Amino acid sequence: MIEKALTAVIGLAAIWALTMLCVSAAGFALFVLLAGPLGPAGAAGVLALVAGLLLVAAVFAVRGKGPTLPVLQEDESLTARAFDLARQHPMAAGAAGLLAVVTAGTLAVKNPKVIAAALSAFLAGRSAGRH
Repeated sequence: MIEKALTAVIGLAAIWALTMLCVSAAGFALFVLLAGPLGPAGAAGVLALVAGLLLVAAVFAVRGKGPTLPVLQEDESLTARAFDLARQHPMAAGAAGLLAVVTAGTLAVKNPKVIAAALSAFLAGRSAGRH
């Protein structure tokens, strides 16, 4: 089970690294393409403009409708509240998830015994609840 978790962390890190590599390569290719006719400063300006437009498009695509606040119930569990918060703020939830994955990956690289102990405690708690 620990190997699966570590493989998932490594896989996510690899996907993130490849995505960043592709974005960097595309930006460099656009810069080189525009550096001839516009010069380095003009190419950098156009590249910044394109990156800004892509960022605005991504924000509008993710934003959608504004969140509606549900009526809070007294007997809601902490997990239900966390999922409601994640539905209301998906970008923040994604950033928190990414931060958790990066932190877990850093801990796994620096000290794999900590991750092994945390996973074994988690799995022991889950199996103890089933009996």
